[in-house]
Amino acid sequence: MELSGRVALVTGGAGGIGGAAVRALAKAGVSGVAINYRRSGKEAEALAAEIERSGVKALAIQADVQNDAQVRGMIGKIREEFGRLDILINNAGVTHWVKVSDLEGLTDAMWDEILDVNVKGAFRCTRAAAELLAVHQGMVVNVSSISGVLSPSTMSSLAYGTAKAALIHLTKGLAVALAPKVRVNCVAPAFTDTPWMSEHYGTAYQRVIAQASASYPLQRIATPDDVAGAILGLITGGDFVTGQTLIIDGGLSLS
Repeated sequence: MELSGRVALVTGGAGGIGGAAVRALAKAGVSGVAINYRRSGKEAEALAAEIERSGVKALAIQADVQNDAQVRGMIGKIREEFGRLDILINNAGVTHWVKVSDLEGLTDAMWDEILDVNVKGAFRCTRAAAELLAVHQGMVVNVSSISGVLSPSTMSSLAYGTAKAALIHLTKGLAVALAPKVRVNCVAPAFTDTPWMSEHYGTAYQRVIAQASASYPLQRIATPDDVAGAILGLITGGDFVTGQTLIIDGGLSLS
């Protein structure tokens, strides 16, 4: 896909992997990018201003992917502001950190939120955007996780791993449903150095990074730019690729 003249939407786009994807798309030549956020308004507006300074039109849009009316309103605003939508990156996600062995600690409310954001949220956004995406042979990239591929040891919770596995399967179904006009692919990154992870591990974060890096053949964890680069590669270099999941794990799954 040639990016000149294209417009992208990144959900959960204010920081971490989402922010890196926004910057990568802008640098690669899209003409416009919409940055979705739920709570991180200050960060989203700052990123939009940064992208605008680079000469690319940017718009921060608040919408909760758990709310279908808000999702459809977001797509409507993109249609109004940009006149088109070519790329959808479903990056919005949530988890609750519960040990895999702690079945009682993983509540129904946690299950509901994790599935609703990570799986149904991606479906809602794709469903709402499908008509616009089809106009110019668009593409969807879902952001799953290695937790949806490997053993429970990689999961923040059983619900999160299950949701990310479901997102991989949803990718396959949507690829069939939207073909031939829209391609749908997925990325599954391993441990990535994001504020989300840093906030969870706190003062132990650097020790955790060192321990994790030692278990990867490439001897480091992923950066948001690593994931954004893989997403960009699927968009620009995968015109005959759909329904696939690209694992971004530094070789972890080989061991």
